[in-house]
Amino acid sequence: MIDKRLLKAVPQSSFFIFLTVFFRWLGLISNIVLIFSVAAMIKNLEKNYKLSLLLILLSLIVSVFSNILASYTSFRSSFLAKKTLRTLIFEKLLRLGAEYQQHSTTAKVVQLAVEGVEQLENWFGSFLPQFYYSMIAGVTTLVVLASMNLRIALILFLCVPLIPVSIVIVQKIAKRLLSKYWAQYANLADSFLENMQGLTTLQIYKADGFKAKAMAEEAENFRRVTMKVLSMQLNSIIVMDVVAYSGAALGIVMAVSSFYSGLLSLEQAFVCVLIAADFFIPLRRLGSFFHTAMNGITASKNIFDFLATKEYKGGTKSIPSSAKSIFQTSNLSYSFEGRTVLSDCDIVIPKGAFVAFTGKSGSGKSTLAKILAGIFCEYKGSVLLNWQELKDTNISEIHKYITYISHRDWIFTGSVRDCLLEGKTDATDLEMWSALDIVCLSDFLRERQGLNTWISEDASNLSGGQKQRLSVARAILRNSEVYIFDEATSNIDVESEAAILQLLHKLKGKKTVIMISHCPDNCAGADLIYCFEKGIVRKQGDAA
Repeated sequence: MIDKRLLKAVPQSSFFIFLTVFFRWLGLISNIVLIFSVAAMIKNLEKNYKLSLLLILLSLIVSVFSNILASYTSFRSSFLAKKTLRTLIFEKLLRLGAEYQQHSTTAKVVQLAVEGVEQLENWFGSFLPQFYYSMIAGVTTLVVLASMNLRIALILFLCVPLIPVSIVIVQKIAKRLLSKYWAQYANLADSFLENMQGLTTLQIYKADGFKAKAMAEEAENFRRVTMKVLSMQLNSIIVMDVVAYSGAALGIVMAVSSFYSGLLSLEQAFVCVLIAADFFIPLRRLGSFFHTAMNGITASKNIFDFLATKEYKGGTKSIPSSAKSIFQTSNLSYSFEGRTVLSDCDIVIPKGAFVAFTGKSGSGKSTLAKILAGIFCEYKGSVLLNWQELKDTNISEIHKYITYISHRDWIFTGSVRDCLLEGKTDATDLEMWSALDIVCLSDFLRERQGLNTWISEDASNLSGGQKQRLSVARAILRNSEVYIFDEATSNIDVESEAAILQLLHKLKGKKTVIMISHCPDNCAGADLIYCFEKGIVRKQGDAA
């Protein structure tokens, strides 16, 4: 239930957890002082009871402020935990880059960053402070009781292990159940996100009913496992209630019995009864946070598994200048999920050349493009960039040197200006209009609000061709040495396709251009053409 990795991941929270425990303990002390003051007031009811009233008032004030401060420090602890863990997840995604989808789905990452972190907020803010406070509170109340009646303290002490034992027993049962709960939850999130993204397609093909039925079945499976979790939690709470209240009742009976036996005075019996009644409350509350802790630990395992995902570190060398060959591969192979996608690939791409990769879908051309762009890094064989091994080259420099444009590049919500500034943060209006002119998009935008034209999510208010041309204009502003166009002319209108192909020919000689296309006609005019078939380069030559 205590994962040291969490404390190491969020070291700042330890201070606030300590303060939370301290303020709760201070509240306990004030409550004990209150009980003794009331007992003293009962004893001296007809005498001077002003001191008792003053102590009662002070105890109430301290108790109120202790609770307020404990709530604040608990909030600070959980706030830091959320902020730190979400930052770690985000930074991990940045380091993994486009390759993260080979290790986890988008829905699972979102689930970890949202629901998973929320569960750990409760672990840091509620369970962990309560865990430490329960131990300190138990020792404090036992010391107070032992000073008045050792037998009562001993009996309560013997009952204490029953709650942790019941927690451990339930934990063994719950561990497997909660793993199943999170797995089902992740599958449901995957299905929901996928169906939402493809809702238009489902409606066009009238398949929304079929998908809705499948998702309803997944939701029903999730409901069943959720009800099992809730049932387990309820049963564990009942068991802990029986133990806690039985122990408290036994302590009260012993206090009353000792009073009638003359072993305790009236005020001592009064104190023992009230403290015995409160003795199990911290442990009982700890038990109520048990399911929160289990959810948090399960979530933390998934988070740390994601954070431990192997990432490509890259080399430290800068990209050397070269007047001739810019890319050269030798015995290059790449496998994904046990399947060989690329095998014994040997190619040479000269500097400033317009090179085309063509072949059927799944032939390996896009895989090679992503390897050259530094997206797929776990290849076998050799890839030289300006006569230097790609794996030895700084990954940040590779991404600056090479711009990869696919037919599914994402366009964020915002103005056209915002979109283009992603390519070059200090681009002037003149530079942006020049890029739009190159892709034949400027006339369309001038008829609207120009650079302030608003773009919806993923450019849904533009046509497919306009979206692709805007994506290419953004890439042009980067002014990279190498441009890789991965099916950038697929599924777009003839006008947009012609504009992009014209741009590729204009870039030839100034930049190194690699075009991936399943259509051989688009390769006309290329300096070199590599034909792919089942992961192997079958043909090579020029456009003639």
